[in-house]
Parts: sequence; structure tokens; C-alpha cells
Amino acid sequence: MSETRLVCLSQEDAAAVVAEAARPGDPDHTVHQDGAVVVIGYFDKRFPLDVADWAGERGHASDHEAASVIARL
Repeated sequence: MSETRLVCLSQEDAAAVVAEAARPGDPDHTVHQDGAVVVIGYFDKRFPLDVADWAGERGHASDHEAASVIARL
């Protein structure tokens, strides 16, 4: 499984992203919080793309940070 990180605006924003993106029972696509950072584990690159896109659209992460995750894929 690959891993990437999304820096959110605050710890509360990271918690909201984790709550939205969590996939209980899916060992191939995971999210957990490390302070204001969301650690995204993935098998399919669409998962971190969707998480970063959602976080940016909802204002939980800056457009720059969301784009940074997408660019690293």
C-alpha cells in the first residue's frame, strides 16, 4: 500500500476529513489523523485524489495542499 499526506488547516479540519473519508473494513484505503495532517493509505490512486479534492472543496485544506497531494500521485 502506498501512502501520502494531506496538510489541513487545523486539527478539527483533519478530523472532519478523516470522518468523511474513512472506509471501515477496507484495508486497502485508509485514513488517519496525525495532528493537522491526514495520512492517506491507498492501493487505488483515485482514493487520495478524491480525499484531497473533497477536502479542498469543503475548505478543510488549502487549494495548494490539495493540489500537492494530487501532483504527488
